[in-house]
Amino acid sequence: MSEKSGQIQFVILGFLFLAISIIYSIASISGGVFPSGQDVILFGVSVMAFSNAYLYPQFKGNDERSKQIREKGMFVSYFFILSYMIILMGLFGLNVIALNGFQTVSILAALTMITVFISFVVFSKRS
Repeated sequence: MSEKSGQIQFVILGFLFLAISIIYSIASISGGVFPSGQDVILFGVSVMAFSNAYLYPQFKGNDERSKQIREKGMFVSYFFILSYMIILMGLFGLNVIALNGFQTVSILAALTMITVFISFVVFSKRS
């Protein structure tokens, strides 16, 4: 598979997941339950697909640079994910938000996906 065809596949999947996420969001907003959970996960997957489209040429080789990008990205993402959890615990403790378990786990999973892959993109630009 050529470099461009791999990137094109990720971009197509990114737009597909983004469109489905928007449809789910509109449906859940009109139903009065936002976020429903699936819409947030699908948005996270679309961000992941777009990030992989950008990172495909660098990660295809699996060289030392790509390993370093992954390592730094995961390290920084760990602290962001901890801060997301602390913020959510504070919001739940103060009764600012009321989400069920599925919604909470979906939001945390989507934030984790988005944070990890955006940090990969940031570190690929920096190094």
